[in-house]
Amino acid sequence: MSNTQTRTAGIPQGIIIALVSILPMMAVITLMPVVPTLRNHFKDIPYIETLAPFVISAPGLCVALFSPYAGFLADKIGRRKLLIIFSILYGIGGVLPFFVESFSALIAGRLILGIGEAFILTIANILLGDYFEQSRRNTWLMIQSIIGPIFGFFVINGSGQLATVGWQYPFLLYAFTLVIPIGAFFFIYEPTEKAPSLANAQNGSFQFSKKSLVKVFFTTFIASVLYYVYTLHFSLALDKIGINDPKEVGKITAVASLMLPLGAVMFKLLGTKSNRIQFGIMFTLIGIGLIGVGLSADLTSAMISAIIQQTGCGMAIPVLIAYGLRSVPVEYRGRGMGVWSSGFFLGLSTSPFIVGSVRSLSGDILKAFVIFGVVCLVMVVINFIFDKE
Repeated sequence: MSNTQTRTAGIPQGIIIALVSILPMMAVITLMPVVPTLRNHFKDIPYIETLAPFVISAPGLCVALFSPYAGFLADKIGRRKLLIIFSILYGIGGVLPFFVESFSALIAGRLILGIGEAFILTIANILLGDYFEQSRRNTWLMIQSIIGPIFGFFVINGSGQLATVGWQYPFLLYAFTLVIPIGAFFFIYEPTEKAPSLANAQNGSFQFSKKSLVKVFFTTFIASVLYYVYTLHFSLALDKIGINDPKEVGKITAVASLMLPLGAVMFKLLGTKSNRIQFGIMFTLIGIGLIGVGLSADLTSAMISAIIQQTGCGMAIPVLIAYGLRSVPVEYRGRGMGVWSSGFFLGLSTSPFIVGSVRSLSGDILKAFVIFGVVCLVMVVINFIFDKE
């Protein structure tokens, strides 16, 4: 229900935004156990070895392409209606593959889901900035980052169980996302008074906004590429070290991932600090962790390094979202978060290729980890020199 009067956002709005924030993760992890099953079921499709993993990554490409348009439309016509419409589209695209048998229809469903994801993720981040001043905003960012891994644990286990029934059944999990448009209809309202941005206090001109959009995009893109070095390649690094027992790999990964909520809490504690401090600590932890993994020779050193790295990664997404919201004037907040989403998911999409190139040039994945760790530490220095905030 729409409300033109001034309202104060609270727990219901925060919960809906938090639920939306974990949908991009759900778009990926729901199908992780299904890739081998998809490959076997569609074995007659040409290039299925490449196309089966593309089923997972396709929504991310849509987010990278469509998020700027989502942000532009949110600034022009409002947030609430778009959130309701595209959260329904996300749910429809999610469950559609359950009802089809063709691989092309499966891909179509994933692309529909991706377009919905581009809009709802962008709008959720916009509303986070509109509804909440900095301290409360940081609290909700911390909550999002804590519940994400917990939610992910149950989704990936449920998906694995459903995949044993048939390749289509994990797609039924997306039906639960249709509670979001229902919640949005009753609790999300069009903000008439938006929480201020640091950028407004400095300069609210379009010229400043355009410059800041470019800065937000490239900062987020670089951070995303570095963020996904570990996520997408850690198992390969462990294999190079000589740790290739799936149970051991799973144990190390699970223990390290417990540090993600710690990183989120660290972000909250540092929430009032400058960009220099937040980015400096984040990149330092990620960099030391990556270098440590690259230099590891045994299980213990690899686990310690992974723990350090994951603590930094726990800080990363809330730090980046908070940075994007601070950097763009309120009147261009939609465009700002659209560009943020595009930069982050473009980083996700290109990180495997960038890491692959560095791996080829350096000789092996462990050396690549060290190189990217050094890049993180260089980013700390660059940040301290050029970022005045």
